[in-house]
Amino acid sequence: MNTFKAILFLTIFLLGGCAQSHLDIFPELEDPSLMDRKISVSQLHQDIDAFVAGVQARHPDFDSYANQQAIQQSMLKLKQQIDQPLTRVEFFRYVGKLSHLFNDGHSFLIWPYQEYAAAVDAGIQPFPFAVKEQDGSLYLARDYNLVADNESKTLVSGSRIISINGVSAEQIIAQGQHFVGGETQHLREAFVAARFPYILWAVFGMIGDFELVVQHETQVNSVDVNRDQQWQSQTGQVANTDLELQIREPNLAYLRVGSFDVDPEQFADDIADHFSTIKQQNIQHLIIDIRDNTGGNTDTATELASYLAEAPFKLVSHVTERLNEDNRGWFGYKGSAGDMIRTPWTDEVSPKSEARRFTGNVYVLIGPVTYSAAIVFATTVQDNEMATLVGEPTGGYANQTAQGNLFNLPHSQLRAYVATRLLVRPNGATEVTPVVPDVMVQPDMASGSDTALTKIKELMQ
Repeated sequence: MNTFKAILFLTIFLLGGCAQSHLDIFPELEDPSLMDRKISVSQLHQDIDAFVAGVQARHPDFDSYANQQAIQQSMLKLKQQIDQPLTRVEFFRYVGKLSHLFNDGHSFLIWPYQEYAAAVDAGIQPFPFAVKEQDGSLYLARDYNLVADNESKTLVSGSRIISINGVSAEQIIAQGQHFVGGETQHLREAFVAARFPYILWAVFGMIGDFELVVQHETQVNSVDVNRDQQWQSQTGQVANTDLELQIREPNLAYLRVGSFDVDPEQFADDIADHFSTIKQQNIQHLIIDIRDNTGGNTDTATELASYLAEAPFKLVSHVTERLNEDNRGWFGYKGSAGDMIRTPWTDEVSPKSEARRFTGNVYVLIGPVTYSAAIVFATTVQDNEMATLVGEPTGGYANQTAQGNLFNLPHSQLRAYVATRLLVRPNGATEVTPVVPDVMVQPDMASGSDTALTKIKELMQ
């Protein structure tokens, strides 16, 4: 019996280890020397085929999402263009262009993160400024100061970036959006801004030193940024905090939730503290800002929603999953690769006790970058009438893909991220549309003012 138990334990351990490899987003390269090697033309062509085939085998609705004709044409064009051996980084600048054709923010080729990390570890500074995108243009998202022995410089939030190293910001956005996933071009352009240092390096090779041309109001300035400078953001502490509470007025609280990709237990503790403060301050109006929240752990979104609910609620109405060799379970107990499994969502979440939950007016700010678990949160509070949504429509769909599986291309070992599930919002509506706010507000980045917050203050009156 002991021998049997030992064998069973070992089998489960090994199978579990294999099963988890498809969920590891940033594993190390098994052969780090691959970062410095050229890969043959035939192998690169095989990787192009493997990328598309791997997405098609895993995606829950490839036929509806992907532009298959454009994908086939692009694959042929890429193979014609690749006529000499390339490094992984060089190859990414070709094959990464396929990502936008999947039309899914949860399905794309990840930049060569191992080479990026190696450059940063070597002391080479990536682009140091947070940016926002609006209508194809780039703006500084925060104020920045540089104070050194012989110079003092200031960059003002809302300043428009005209160019970086001679490349126009519009070109960076337009070209960069081909290398990210996203249901709409609007979302992809927003993702370029959200992942700006990585895209700027992976697509354009810009890292270390930068020449910025920026415009604030009518004044245009050229600013040289090098690796030795230490630019400081005046709002850096807030911007780097995923969860931050501000009491704006005697009866108004502002809760910024920058990401749900955090430790659920720590998030639960922090949220409990914040809502305790809100109770103590007798707050009547609560603003929850998820405009820059691209998702993460659904457990954290659920925890936040439980403080707003008056009755048990559901996050989604049903889930559809496409099985593949990695996710069909031990010994394939879920089914065969390629099977589609539709499962009604029966789990209900209980609200917090009346003594703990918030009972005032709730406004949730959403925008083009609100995505993934943040969309789940937005549809949950909208469909269950917990809050008023304010802002812009999301770039992703209210009924969206989820549960990323990952795989490596066989020769370059570039890593692809692919969704395997479809989620339908709590009210069961199956239309393919963005999350539409109850109150639409257009932003005005150039002025530096927050038009959505201004609108909420009008609604409070």
